[in-house]
This record gives sequence, C-alpha cells and structure tokens, in this order.
Amino acid sequence: MDCRTALQILDCERAGTSDLPAGDLAAAEAHLAGCRRCRAIVQNRRRLDRKIGRVLRAVDVPRGARERLFAQLAALETAAVASEQPADGRTDDAAKASFDVREEVCVGPAGTAGRADFVRVRAEEPGGPKRSLWRGLVPVTACLAVAAIAFFGVVWLMTPRWSVDEVRLQLARVDFGSLEALGDFNGKPEASHLPAEPGWQKLEWRSGQSPKSLPDASSKHQFAVYGFVVPGRQRHPIRGLLAVVPRRQMRAPPTAQSLSTAPSSGYLSAGIGETVSVAWTEDDVVYVCLVEGGEDSLATLRQILGASAA
Repeated sequence: MDCRTALQILDCERAGTSDLPAGDLAAAEAHLAGCRRCRAIVQNRRRLDRKIGRVLRAVDVPRGARERLFAQLAALETAAVASEQPADGRTDDAAKASFDVREEVCVGPAGTAGRADFVRVRAEEPGGPKRSLWRGLVPVTACLAVAAIAFFGVVWLMTPRWSVDEVRLQLARVDFGSLEALGDFNGKPEASHLPAEPGWQKLEWRSGQSPKSLPDASSKHQFAVYGFVVPGRQRHPIRGLLAVVPRRQMRAPPTAQSLSTAPSSGYLSAGIGETVSVAWTEDDVVYVCLVEGGEDSLATLRQILGASAA
C-alpha cells in the first residue's frame, strides 16, 4: 500500500466512517508502522484534531443562547406538526376523500386506444411548502454555525502565537538533563535550521543537533529546541538552550540580525539555573537563546562564535 492510499484510509477512519473494509484499515495501519513520514503526518493530524476540540469546547456560550436555540427548535417543531393537520379541521379520512380523480386513456402502439386507467392525484396539502421551507432552514442554520466555528478556529490557528518573552518562559521550563526525552521536532526542516554563523556547528550539542519540540506545543505552533554546551576551559561548562521559531508565528519579532548585535535581557530563573537571554531574527526564523550564568557567560559564547567565524 502506498502513502497516499494509506493516508486516505486513515483519514476516513479518523472521520468515523464505519463502512471501511477491515482488511484495508489493517493494511493502512501496517503501512503506518513502517513509514516514518506517514506516521508523523498522522500524529500531527491527530494532535490538530485534539487541539481544535479543546478550543471549541473552551468557547463560552453566550448567555441565554442555549435557551433561545431550544425555543426556536420547539417553535419549528410545533409549526411542522400543525402544518400536517388539514386546515379546515376535517379528519384524515375526509381529507383523503377530497383527492382529485381524473380518467386517462392509455394509448397503445400505433395510436390504438387501450384500456382506461383511473389515476388518483392528491391535492396540494395546506401549508406543505411552508413546512418544507422551515425544515430546510434548520440544516442551513446548522451548516452556517459549523462554518462560523471552523472559520474562527482557522483564524486562531493562523494568528501569530508567540512573543519573545513567552518563548523565554517556555525554554525556562525545559530540564536540560531530560532534553533527549522530549519528542522530535516534526515541523518543516527550514523551521529548525541553526544560525548562519559557522561557530554554532562546533558547539557540543545535547542531542547531536537533533531538534526537539516542547511537549505542550500544538502541531501548528510548535518550534524546535536545541541544547548545547559551550566548549572551553571553564571550571563549570556553560550550558544553553536555543529555540528556533518561524517568524510568521511571532508577535513583534526582534529587530537584531545576529547574536553579536542582539541586546541581552535581564536574569531569568530556568531549569538550567540563572540565565540571560538574547533574541534575533534571521530570514524567516527567530532565534531565542538562554545562556546559563550571566553576562560573562554570554560574552564567552559570543567570543567563541566570533573566533570560529573568523
């Protein structure tokens, strides 16, 4: 089974389709177990489903909306029941007796007249078109409500989520010792590139330059996280964390274009100890870096990167 067919079958299963052949579903699951790319796609879709579900469940229902909706549904049901009764108060038998009866002659081959058939034609029921109109408005209203919810959900997903301070706080929660236990970053490769300075490639990386993602970040708004150690003769190695965030997901991206020109922030208590942080923008990504220690540690990192680049 190829990737496209497997993903289509799993999409149907995700949508709750009940008439999928068991063999096709089993084959798709077997393909998923052996295909890393499809497995990542399916995991992202399922995470997105859960995220949308949490968002929709968190939407506050306006006060009185539930009661107004039930009242309108009750009025529609009452109108539908009333329209089924004859307008002149006659019983069902009397109404049936009022059907028009007309005689038609069946014309046989070559224009010969055949036997006469009696065809009963029921007269138009009072209120029929009106009842059909009301019944037709119910699904239309429901579709409009679902479309509005979906629209605002998409707007929420496409709205820039992170600020530099929020990324700093997310990094501060990371335990450097258990960094390798975090899930692998499954976003686009261009959203996990290291900075352009060659010196970054010479640092000691916690997970072998394998980008990780935060456990509570959605598939749409996740970003790559790296852990590194600054080489040197320091008594205590300087540790650091680097976040790579797509620029379109950032609110007010920093204006600095490199680590050497980025101003440092104040001290922040983090999982790796007291840190300072810097943030800068390169092309389509924003980098946010936490460095263990103070300004001296940041100066050491800048010196090593500058010397490596030279």
